[in-house]
Amino acid sequence: MTDENTTGSCMSGWWREAGRFDSFSIYLRDRGLERRWRFAIFAFTWVLGALPVVLLASPAGPATPVWRAVAIAAGVCAIAVSTVWLRGWPTRVQSLVYNIVCCGCIAAGALSMSYAYAGLMGCVVFAVLGGYLAYFHTLADVVANSCVAALCAVITAARLIIDSGDVAVTVAALVTVAALNVGVPFGIYSLVHSLHADLAESDRDPLTRLLNRRSFSLAAHEMIAGQQAGTVVNVTMIDLDDFKGLNDSCGHAVGDKALAEVGELLRRTCAPTAVLGRLGGEEFVVADVDAPTDHSAATDAICRGVAALPFGITASLGTCSAVIGDEGLTGPEFLDQLLDIADAAMYRAKRAGGDRVVEQRRVDAPDRP
Repeated sequence: MTDENTTGSCMSGWWREAGRFDSFSIYLRDRGLERRWRFAIFAFTWVLGALPVVLLASPAGPATPVWRAVAIAAGVCAIAVSTVWLRGWPTRVQSLVYNIVCCGCIAAGALSMSYAYAGLMGCVVFAVLGGYLAYFHTLADVVANSCVAALCAVITAARLIIDSGDVAVTVAALVTVAALNVGVPFGIYSLVHSLHADLAESDRDPLTRLLNRRSFSLAAHEMIAGQQAGTVVNVTMIDLDDFKGLNDSCGHAVGDKALAEVGELLRRTCAPTAVLGRLGGEEFVVADVDAPTDHSAATDAICRGVAALPFGITASLGTCSAVIGDEGLTGPEFLDQLLDIADAAMYRAKRAGGDRVVEQRRVDAPDRP
């Protein structure tokens, strides 16, 4: 019973997962790989778009004027949508639009073939698109792509049996298409999901078990990317007052214990969905999507909780909140802005004597382009 519940919860989490487009985009950008990915995807899409046009000269290609027009339209659309990768790294919405257009182009190209076997084998291209979706987007997007691939494969397989009567070849081709369209995207999704969880765990501060600076940024971007318009995003910067004095008077072992206790206090006090990080030294950060009143109550509790620890230290906290606009958030700049504002508020709290929370003015998130 427990195993079934655990498995069901895991699969439900996979299905609802918001995708990792923003966090993986930042990952590629930080490692200088964004340009390579952009041009590789552009080249693949351009070649994909050229194939239906090239096959116009083949007896296996489109035979009627209508299907020839469909093939030309599919090729032109694929080539046109590929240019999004030349203008820069797309937003998550632009990436989904790109995939939808490519999915339609692949389907149109496969169905336009007069030789049904060529159309059926053309369905393997869906597996490449599915691999991209598995890497950057959600399980629901992968399944939707697979459903379109399955529909096109069934239609072209039925045509092949009617045209040739060769059931054995049709079944073999259909199994090949199915294996690739299931194995490639779902294999990639499973691997990326597991690696993402392992990397998140390995990027934790060993002392407090909170996320380090880099992994906090990725996790916060991922949390924000999955929210709806109107959701409030809160960021709080926390700095321990006179922590150097504690280290100097009691030693670094006591200081380390104090840091670990603060990390545990954050886990107990903040919402389960909050992203918690230690940015270095005695500086911590919290990001969540709670209502401002709940977040304010949590920050007050953190301030009191630090003062109640048996180390004689207090904390200065600076908070900032923003409402996600009608089109959501985009890019790393927004989170950086919230962190800068919260950091400035924290220093105001520290200059005022510490052991207090300063809430900076509320800002609105920019709309997506």
